[in-house]
Amino acid sequence: MPGVRSWGLLLFLLMSPLARAQDAHYWTRQFGNRAWLLGGAFIANPGDISAVYYNPGALALLHTPELELTGTVFESMRLSVQNGLGNGEGLTESRVDVLPSLIAGSLRWGFLGRSRLAYSLLTRQGFTASLESREQGTGVDLGGVPGMDQLAADVRLDQDVGEYWAGLTWSFPLGRHVGVGVSPFVAVRDQETNIQVLAQGSGPGGSALLSTLGRDFHLRHVRLLAKLGVSYQRESMSAGLTVTTPSVALWGEGESSFERAVLERGFGLSSTPASAFDFQEGLAARFQSSWAVALGVSGTLGGTSVYLAAEGFARVKPFTLVDAASFSPRDSQEVIDPDVDVALAPLVNVALGVEQRLGSRLRAYVSAHTDFSAVTATPRMNALLAGWDLYHVATGLHFTAGRARFTVGGNVAWGQEVTERLADALQRAGLQPLSPSQKVRFLQLSVIIGASFALAQKDESPDEDADDEAPSMR
Repeated sequence: MPGVRSWGLLLFLLMSPLARAQDAHYWTRQFGNRAWLLGGAFIANPGDISAVYYNPGALALLHTPELELTGTVFESMRLSVQNGLGNGEGLTESRVDVLPSLIAGSLRWGFLGRSRLAYSLLTRQGFTASLESREQGTGVDLGGVPGMDQLAADVRLDQDVGEYWAGLTWSFPLGRHVGVGVSPFVAVRDQETNIQVLAQGSGPGGSALLSTLGRDFHLRHVRLLAKLGVSYQRESMSAGLTVTTPSVALWGEGESSFERAVLERGFGLSSTPASAFDFQEGLAARFQSSWAVALGVSGTLGGTSVYLAAEGFARVKPFTLVDAASFSPRDSQEVIDPDVDVALAPLVNVALGVEQRLGSRLRAYVSAHTDFSAVTATPRMNALLAGWDLYHVATGLHFTAGRARFTVGGNVAWGQEVTERLADALQRAGLQPLSPSQKVRFLQLSVIIGASFALAQKDESPDEDADDEAPSMR
């Protein structure tokens, strides 16, 4: 049974900030100390308690029950919008976070027999960022308004997403070399998006225009899903397969707000969008996740082990995130639909990691993996923001001291995209944008300091050396 110390670590995780992953990526965060350094290429033989996430079948082949905390991850994120201040000047947001991403431990009860049982709590996904563009210009008929020769616009998109998974893993050995298992998870998601637009224009003779737009939605959702896995492990090679099921909704609730005002003087416009405001709460909310299938292999030659993994994610068809009722502004025939949609494209991520033994208690790691965005087009406004494909490189050391194992390393991720989201927000405020799109660059640096602890002495076998950096298979 977990002791007071392990429950204290669990409480620490619950009180800590969300992991700052992306809102449309699957592989930004890793779950386990060595998993960070190997880029998540752990499907075949995780070799430690992170099997609860990467391959539940491998849990049955571990020697030693463990407690693991993906200790402290110091993460610096830089998100920049090229020409975000106009005149060729970029607009950059930077933040530094301190976060854990996994706590997991074995449950030791006599009635389990050869089965293994473990618990886990992880911050599966999270994203806190702002995209902002400030533009001003002079010209003719700016913003699509005849006679407007000066226009200044500020557009800001704020996204805050957090998703926690809590799971219980059961695993059973089929002989010495094969294990099967399942990890059911409860997923709790909290998501909020805010769009703010402020635009001012002027023309000759004192003509002026002011346009504002504010849109906000908030979602809270709980769902169930499961990971099923099988692991085959020999001394020199391993292979693994996992399947992640689509999620089943348990509960969801959300709010939606919409505010718009357009005031003009002197331009003589025959029609302008009507001012509108609407707030709805207690709305039906949904979130869906797809099927996923992962394959992995690993092999060892001398002191070098190589890990290779790939995971494919199925498409998620467009669905309404928060289901708000349409409405019409006062004295207007316009019908405004405030709903936002989510859709996820099918994709495949791959990871390659190398582990080099430097002694009986020290190993070095280097890895690379892809982290593609699943953002795809939706009929209405898209609720997901992170459309940039990411590429990761990680390196670090893993060493032992007594019955504890420690990890020190780093990860760098980068990517970019050309987005029309900022321009689209200005169009929704009734004006044509000065720039049809903006280039967004993303850079993330992470420093990982973690530890795992054996809860009992591992089994010894005659052919084992003194190396106890990772639990070995039976």
